[in-house]
Amino acid sequence: MELLMLCAGAAMKSWNGPDIDRPLRNKGKRQAQKIGTWMAGNGLKPDMTITTSALRAQVTAEKALKAAGWTARNITLSAELSDGHVPELPKEGRPLLVGLAGQLREVLRKMGLDADPGPGVFLWLSQENGDTRLVKRVDPKDLPDLFPYPTPNGSDQRERPAYYYTQSSVVPFRRTGGGTEILIVGSSGGSRWVVPKGIVEPGLGPAASAMNEALEEAGVKGTVGTAPLGTYAYEKWGATCEVTVYSMEVTEILPDDAWEEKHRTRRWVSPEDAASLLHQTALKALVTKV
Repeated sequence: MELLMLCAGAAMKSWNGPDIDRPLRNKGKRQAQKIGTWMAGNGLKPDMTITTSALRAQVTAEKALKAAGWTARNITLSAELSDGHVPELPKEGRPLLVGLAGQLREVLRKMGLDADPGPGVFLWLSQENGDTRLVKRVDPKDLPDLFPYPTPNGSDQRERPAYYYTQSSVVPFRRTGGGTEILIVGSSGGSRWVVPKGIVEPGLGPAASAMNEALEEAGVKGTVGTAPLGTYAYEKWGATCEVTVYSMEVTEILPDDAWEEKHRTRRWVSPEDAASLLHQTALKALVTKV
């Protein structure tokens, strides 16, 4: 059996909360993404992913899996791994264990190995007849800073993992006695009007990903149209992002205390007003199709 281990990436240095909630800093996120891309390029897709309860271990796992183009929705938390014990594993397959350096170091010691995980480091192990050996140790600092596109073995190079450049968006709307209304929201910085948009999550699909963005950015739930309203492209991260736009009929509006990004402003307007207020020029024609 193969056993993969990934040490949580570099954590935020200044943190006053519990260590279990200490987040990754940008360097740590980048480390995880570089390892995930390397794993995909070398065909090391795990059958299961198990993490400790530390937030930065969970985020490291998510970042690595997504960068590889794999779903990050089947991650299991393990109390045993959190305590430095080897969790129950299948006799065959390729599990991935993600934890803090001290936790993984203790697991390795119990396996009879003296290997240093280190922040963001990946370990590829092989187990046979009760013996465990280290096949390869990969340090993210030794990997390229750019990511292959459009596949893990692609010849193009981009600033972010390949999946960043495939995005989706929804135009939330409702029918009223006075006609159709479009929900627009303030941008994260509050300087312009937008509609929910985000990166398509690997394994989820553009429509479902856009629906999640509507929940997070606008605090609304609804039914997404089966066919997209259209597409547009814009430049970001040194390349072109492609966005598929869907309509979404709003069925529920969350109260402010249940809305994840309630720092944004919500505003219902007519399709014509939405077309004039939205920052993204390509959306102006699409909102009038709702």
